[in-house]
Amino acid sequence: MHEITADRQHNRLRIDLSGRMDRSEIEEAADETVTTAERLREGFDIITDLSGFKPPSPEAAKPIKRAQSQLKEMGVDRVVRVVDEETSQVVVTAFERRSKDIGYSGETAETVEEATRMLEKQAVSGYSA
Repeated sequence: MHEITADRQHNRLRIDLSGRMDRSEIEEAADETVTTAERLREGFDIITDLSGFKPPSPEAAKPIKRAQSQLKEMGVDRVVRVVDEETSQVVVTAFERRSKDIGYSGETAETVEEATRMLEKQAVSGYSA
């Protein structure tokens, strides 16, 4: 299951992935992510909630890398991934490896609220990664 939303006021994309998704579901989520990000200005941030997402097969994960590459081209700034004690280290490592291959890095938080605070702190301090 997935839910993708754009917060235009904060210039932030929110991606929620949960459960085990097959390739078609991941392709749909990847396409929706890119389409939704088009509503935002360059320099947008992303909060990706992975706290319930089960690792897909390597083949099924290919659309994720494609979407990450497109988001980089669109001008993503900071990425915060929400993980908890049940989030598979395989998922965390795969997301981080793919994003580093593309040219950006993500931070981690334990809750969406913590991720939001991290990004708001950046906005106040003017810090940019």
